[in-house]
Amino acid sequence: MKYEDRYDMMDKNEKEIRIREYLSGELSKAEEREFNEWLDGDADAQRIFKERVKQYHLIRWTERWEAIDDEMARKRVVDRVRRHRWRVGFMRYAAVIAVIVVAGLTIWNWPYRSTGSVALTLVSVPAANVPILKLADGKEIPVSPRNMEIIRSTQRVDIQLADSGRLEYVAKSDPEAGQVEYNTLVVPRGCEFNLVLADGSRVWLNAGSSLKYPETFSRDERRVYLEGEAYFEVEHDEHAPFIVNTEAMDLRVLGTSFNIKAYNDENMVVTTLVTGKIRQEFPEVGKNITLTPSRQSIFDRVSGELETKQADVRAVLAWKEGKIIANDERLEDIFRQLSRWYDFKVVYTQPSLKDVRFYLHSNRYAEVRTILEHLQTTKGIHFTYAENTIYVSQ
Repeated sequence: MKYEDRYDMMDKNEKEIRIREYLSGELSKAEEREFNEWLDGDADAQRIFKERVKQYHLIRWTERWEAIDDEMARKRVVDRVRRHRWRVGFMRYAAVIAVIVVAGLTIWNWPYRSTGSVALTLVSVPAANVPILKLADGKEIPVSPRNMEIIRSTQRVDIQLADSGRLEYVAKSDPEAGQVEYNTLVVPRGCEFNLVLADGSRVWLNAGSSLKYPETFSRDERRVYLEGEAYFEVEHDEHAPFIVNTEAMDLRVLGTSFNIKAYNDENMVVTTLVTGKIRQEFPEVGKNITLTPSRQSIFDRVSGELETKQADVRAVLAWKEGKIIANDERLEDIFRQLSRWYDFKVVYTQPSLKDVRFYLHSNRYAEVRTILEHLQTTKGIHFTYAENTIYVSQ
């Protein structure tokens, strides 16, 4: 049977699968042409396609679907899905939905390469999270495609969403003394976001993180407050040092790029310098340190110990590039990282399982099932995923 002939025999579930394959770029050029011809002539498939697109906010920062030509809208959606693998986890959720619909099951089972097996129970698919912008006056604004216009405009700054899905602060006047107003961008679990500050510095915030910063900086310093993980590319200004405050550390730079991991639920504060030079101060223990490129500082907030070492920059920045990399890391540490992105809880049937070490190299936008498959080893570890909780046993 020819590929295009199968379209005429599809039920709704099969149409869902074909649409997912098309959006994720799994079809060949010939199959894409056949898909487009089918979609143009199938009103029900067009409805499903538009629902999937709108559900996951894939028409990013453009006119609403109904306001523009369908062919142009479709092209914009597909181009952006394949170029950015959307940061709110569309590909992960779309794949989960497709499998649930087609299989009609709530439990998946598949063989391990080891002696164990994994059972996944998916009761519901969570909605895509969006960042929240907290303004100085207490107003909270969801950063979503619904807010495509300028979010806030004053004599000093415009706050707006860019086409690529980042929040930009555009300064309109020179900073004035005594008028520093702070905003906070909160990025929830299962999401990541890009921010351009008023001085042109760029910040990438990882899942479960927040950054507090002035709408416009003062003339003598640029100070921000981080909770969680972020990668910074700081604009050079010799007259106004850039300072990052975390709960345990102050970091001072003039112009450089670096990554800070400082989650409140982790003992270690890890700073990795990519380019430039930074100086760190740890007030509670009276320690200072200067980092050079490709070096990493690790500060233990419990013991007060501070060490430096050569960094694996590629692994550190994997989250920013849409990847998950763990090299011989404890299972508890791996799952702590994954839980911020996939928003699940973990239960260990034996405490010793937390210390089992794994290697993991995966696409960050894969579904949970795929990630667990990557963790399969001969160590006899069993994973059961039920009601947003992963149970680890042996």
